[in-house]
Amino acid sequence: MLVAVIFYGYGFIMKSVKSSSQKDMEPCTICRGQFDRRQLVVREIGDSKLLYFCRQCILQLYDDISKR
Repeated sequence: MLVAVIFYGYGFIMKSVKSSSQKDMEPCTICRGQFDRRQLVVREIGDSKLLYFCRQCILQLYDDISKR
């Protein structure tokens, strides 16, 4: 019983700990692709909401608005 609890706790901790390469990754708000945080444009909405946008989505939005 104790061994099972130890393995369960170890597995839970290992799933919750991100590796150093995953710590800097964020999903784009539009396409949900994973990108390095330094490649994304970050906008803060309100006090705590952060939105991340990748280059491709920004260019697509620009193309959409310029076609109007």
